Amino acid sequence: MSKALLIFTAALLVCVNSTFGADVLSEKRLNAIIASPHSDKLTEPALKIYPLSRHFDVTMTNALPDGRSATISFKATDKWVDGRFIVSEAQPAGPETKFHLIVEYDTTSKTYRKYVVMAGKQTGYQVGTRVGTSRSVAWIDLSAVKVPDAIDCLSTETHTDTASTWHAIYFQKGVLQRTETGEAKVLKP
Repeated sequence: MSKALLIFTAALLVCVNSTFGADVLSEKRLNAIIASPHSDKLTEPALKIYPLSRHFDVTMTNALPDGRSATISFKATDKWVDGRFIVSEAQPAGPETKFHLIVEYDTTSKTYRKYVVMAGKQTGYQVGTRVGTSRSVAWIDLSAVKVPDAIDCLSTETHTDTASTWHAIYFQKGVLQRTETGEAKVLKP
């Protein structure tokens, strides 16, 4: 490898590390955010691409490459914390499936960050970028531990005033394992 390529690669790694690794919220901080009360206003402008609602009816379908699929429906609630976090709570099946999603916007790196917490433990971490000026975000999974092992995820979300939709692909070593599509429709209060 040439010296110039080594320098470029090192600089790229430093850039990626500082962009995606800076100020990642700790598990303790995530649980404190989850326990916090709802704020009256969402003050972070970048988060206003999400529906400004607190109650959703969610439908999600997982499909395998062989055509088999399963669909589930459940309710989700959102709250805003400190005006700069969106905290979603849902329980798709039994108590063991209850989870929280925490979304924030990092103004330094101009990226969205999404954390998944189950039973007080962080189980997922994604970094996203807005697609132009649209209300869509492309996400890459940067979770430290992946279950099953070495599963990667790339997903997109699109938001309107009445719903959020998403499409995710999960692959292992370049082989598609499953796809997930979903819609969270705003429920009228």
